[in-house]
Order: sequence, then structure tokens, then C-alpha cells
Amino acid sequence: MRVQRYRCRICGGTFSPSLSYIEDDHQYTNEVRRLVRVVNAFTDASLERLQDICTIHFGVRPSDQQIRNWITEDTGEIVRNDLPTYSGIYTYDEQYLHIDGKRAYRLLLYDDLMGAPVAEQVVDGCEKATIREFLTTALEDKPVFVVTTDGRSDYAEIVEDDLGAFHHRCHYHFLKNGEKKLRNEVFRSVRYSNAEKLHAAIVWSEFKGVFAAPSYAAAFRRFEAVLDKIEHLPPAVRTYVKEVMENFDKFAIHLRDEWVPSTSNNAERYFSHTKSTQVKRRFRTGDGVQSFLKTQMTVRTVKHGFISREASLARMRELFPDIEMEAVIPLFTETKKRYLWNRDLEAG
Repeated sequence: MRVQRYRCRICGGTFSPSLSYIEDDHQYTNEVRRLVRVVNAFTDASLERLQDICTIHFGVRPSDQQIRNWITEDTGEIVRNDLPTYSGIYTYDEQYLHIDGKRAYRLLLYDDLMGAPVAEQVVDGCEKATIREFLTTALEDKPVFVVTTDGRSDYAEIVEDDLGAFHHRCHYHFLKNGEKKLRNEVFRSVRYSNAEKLHAAIVWSEFKGVFAAPSYAAAFRRFEAVLDKIEHLPPAVRTYVKEVMENFDKFAIHLRDEWVPSTSNNAERYFSHTKSTQVKRRFRTGDGVQSFLKTQMTVRTVKHGFISREASLARMRELFPDIEMEAVIPLFTETKKRYLWNRDLEAG
């Protein structure tokens, strides 16, 4: 869009008329940029697809760099979420992705009771020092009671010694690793007879039942029954039972405290919903990826996070300044709508 410029006869300077729908120093209307940000936030469209949408809808075709400028912001080293409160019940998880063909890692801290991410960071490697720095920085000045993680050996020390919190093991990953070892080292081995394999399968099934118990007391009774039959488990998987025996609460605190999630499913679902595998199609830099994660963090918090309607509107206006409440409320999940309904009842 071109705007006529004029020259002042007195000072010699040039100027152009001010138009409400064109931001200063920009040649595209706010509507073009707003459409790009909406499509970027809610789809996995590539930069080329965003160009195509602008071409069809507005008859203009911004450059790749122009679109990057619109959808990229300086997030800092750690992408942070500004929640009104923090529960102290978190899940930590990580996944790998590729940036410009190079392997990188996405670190995530998720508040399970608030239903929203707390912080994310993209790093080159997952060394213990890197994870410690991320968690201690992200949780500085925040309550920390329980952190659920998978089975990496470094996590327990970081959670217990550096954060001063209770370390809870995700039983899904724990049992998944055990079943993999049972399958590869026992069922596929000729060292064990069919009877030994059958006994091992039965006891392992009972061991899995410990984590599905309806209460903490029931889980403890089931575990005691498994211990009576532990000799039927081959050494390859007997270590899993002994690990639980050494610290039963680390694996069963979710049964003693209903607020603690049993697995890291909340973080896993967030990973899948934000489609991080698509990032490599859109960005070639770490800054671009982190900006994408910031956008997804905002959208996730608005749709799923247990925050008020007013706070949700304020968060969405970080992306779309002119958006109104009527456009935000339909984005809420059914779970969040029930949460807000309960808040209305308590307030009424």
C-alpha cells in the first residue's frame, strides 16, 4: 500500500497523512499482519503458505523476512509464562527437534494444576548442568512441592537437592522401559523355559496393577503381594521391583496426594498439541523457534489454563491487541468452562 507524501514549504520536511489502519513505518495494514499472526498461532502453515494466504486474501505478498518479523519476538533465553499463581505441582519433560538440520532439545516445565506451561527453552544438548540451570531459573521465587519426571538418573538429584522438592517418577515411562526389557531379554531369550516366561508375565502384570490401584493403601497391599513372588521374576526385570521397594512413595505419591499427576501425560499432550515437529519447516534459527513456542504457550494458557476470563483476554491481547472477550470465550476447552463455572458459583 502506498501513501502520498507531501513537502512542507516552511521547514522543507516531508510528511504523509496518518491512517488509523496503517501502523507507523509499516507499508502493510494491521489486517494483513493480524491474519498472519492468527494463522501462525493456530496452524502449522509454512512461511510460503502464509504468503499465499496474504496473496489470495489481500492481493499483497509480503516477503519471507517481513513475515518472520511479524511472527518473531525477542523472548529471551528462556520462554516464560506469566501465570497469576503457581501450584507447586509440576512436570518436567523434554523432546528433541531439528533446527536448520541440527539436533536440538526443547525443555518444558508444566504446571499440572494450572493446566499451563511455566517455561520452555531450546538448547543444544541435555547435559545435567543445562537442565539444572533451566529448572532452578524457571522456578526461582515460585513454590515447588512435587516435580514429576521420567527415569533419567540426573532428575532425582536436581529436584531433591537443587529445588528442595519431592521427586515423583512417571510410572508410564518406568513400566514401559521394564516391559521392553522383559520382552527383549526374557521372552525372546532361549535361556528361559515357557513356564518361567509365563510366571514372569503373571508377576509383572500384578506389578503393573500396583500403579493402577484405587488408593495408596491398596497399592501398598498389592506391592507386598508382588514381593512374595519376586523370585519368579528374572533378574533383568527384578531390579524394577527393587527400585520401587527402596522408595515406594516416589512412585505412588499420586495415590497419596490426588493433586499429583500419575504420569507426565500433561507435558506429552502439550508437546503433541503444539506440533513441535513442524517447527523445522518454518524456522531455521533458535530465535524463531522460541518465538513460536511463546505463541503456542500463550494460546495453550488461554484455551486450557485455569485462569479467569479477564486474565485470558489479557493474555490473548498480547498476540491480538484488538481482540474482544466474545472472540476469546469460544476458545476455552470444556474443562476450563467447568472451572470458570465453579468459580462463578463460589463467587455468587
